[in-house]
Amino acid sequence: MKVNQPRWRGYPLWLALLCLIVTTASAAQGRFDAGLLWRIEGAGSTPSYLFGTMHSDDPGVVDLAAPVRQAFDRADAVTLEVTLDPESLLTLTQALMMNDGRTLDALLGSALFERAVEAMAGYGIPGSMVIGMKPWAVAVTLMTPPTRTGVVLDHVLYRKALAEGKPVDGLETVAEQVGLFDSLTLEQQIDLLEDTLEHLDDIERMLMELRQAWLQRDLARLVEINSAAMRDSDPQFAAVFNQRIILDRNKRMAERLQSRLHAGGRFIAVGALHLPGEEGLLQLLEQRGYRLTRLY
Repeated sequence: MKVNQPRWRGYPLWLALLCLIVTTASAAQGRFDAGLLWRIEGAGSTPSYLFGTMHSDDPGVVDLAAPVRQAFDRADAVTLEVTLDPESLLTLTQALMMNDGRTLDALLGSALFERAVEAMAGYGIPGSMVIGMKPWAVAVTLMTPPTRTGVVLDHVLYRKALAEGKPVDGLETVAEQVGLFDSLTLEQQIDLLEDTLEHLDDIERMLMELRQAWLQRDLARLVEINSAAMRDSDPQFAAVFNQRIILDRNKRMAERLQSRLHAGGRFIAVGALHLPGEEGLLQLLEQRGYRLTRLY
């Protein structure tokens, strides 16, 4: 996972990667084991579309496939996990900093702090900024792939919507998402950062595997990679984190999608790992009576 600060030209970099450090409740189920783009149909409403994204500015990711472009063009409005307007990005920037007189070097100790500074230098983030960041913010940054342009997939969709005059809204607020990490104790945040620094090579390898699985539209493989990465984690912490970061948010998203799906004509984009599983968005929406058809 990773968060970026000076590079925040797009959107909360950690947001789409939240899913990469937790496991989903179960493996993808049946026909929901593959596919990034789904048509959602409900009685009396114009169809909407649900697209699973990945945080990346890689051309293979941000160049929208024809079915995705067509679904986007058909939609009247766009819904992302959060809005990517300047106010939201400013809120995120401020939320990643401690702003209470504490410094990261004092919390971590000099040796661990220097390791964090060295790792963050690869993201263009200087030690003078790292020193004021929350431990979880540094950890999440280091768990996100470095970007070349800073314009990741969700921001591409946001820009495209603005350019075409489509209204854009978010399923969650930045405050809600930041709160998920702020709710961790200081000890848990430091443990998360230390563990991240210990496994930077493993994280890089996992991110490459996740990208490949996403390009192959293999939801089951995404879940498998994610689960394997967590097998050595504290099971109690992993279970609690998974509940907060994925499952609770899936239910909240499914509930908040109701009014949008009733209105119809929506293009909805959320992190791909929110789609599969018994408590994933696809299953939750089908249980609410919607008909889902895989398009891509």
